[in-house]
Amino acid sequence: MNRLFDALLGLIYPRRAQCMGCGSQAGFERDWLCEDCRQQLARRWAGPGQPPPGGMFLGAAYGYHYGGPAGGLVRSLKYRGVTRLAPMMGRAMASAFDGIQPTGADCLVPVPMHRKRLRQRGFNHAALLAREAGTLLALPTLEALERVRNTRQQARLSASKRRRNMDDAFKAVEDVRGRRVILVDDVCTTGATANACAKALLDAGAEAVYLLCFAVASEDK
Repeated sequence: MNRLFDALLGLIYPRRAQCMGCGSQAGFERDWLCEDCRQQLARRWAGPGQPPPGGMFLGAAYGYHYGGPAGGLVRSLKYRGVTRLAPMMGRAMASAFDGIQPTGADCLVPVPMHRKRLRQRGFNHAALLAREAGTLLALPTLEALERVRNTRQQARLSASKRRRNMDDAFKAVEDVRGRRVILVDDVCTTGATANACAKALLDAGAEAVYLLCFAVASEDK
């Protein structure tokens, strides 16, 4: 009877909510995605993967290959401020990281935003994702890094310019000596930002750094 009542309500008051993956107004049943995007996202699962080149990381894990619904979710969280996406995105990240356990990691560190950009946006998306994934991994989130230069947006730069853009952009502001850290961000593209953050952590005495992102750029996906 409950299902019948819900179906009747659906006819009288049709659900009209924008899919966060493709922008469709057809509605969604759960997790902010229409059924087509849900199926596409499942096919783009990544899990444990290769860290960015540079030798900074002991391992890496990614929820999905970037593009399609994964890209839509990232943009909706990051630029549209749909912060309620963070729990479902964090669940995917925690599941991906489970694939490379045990690591001995003892905390998550989000990639920081410069204070000027943080004031403009109002939240750090990487910190939201770190807290959600950390809850499921039973690990604390430590905001151990500071962005000391307000760098240009990476999306507008070539790979070589991204690396130069990130030179000495971060410093450790918490004691990470001897700690095994999971660095958290939304997307890994060339790895320039991740490597710069990992270098700052290792220079400050971290024993090891792992990378965990919701999505990873991939040419073959």
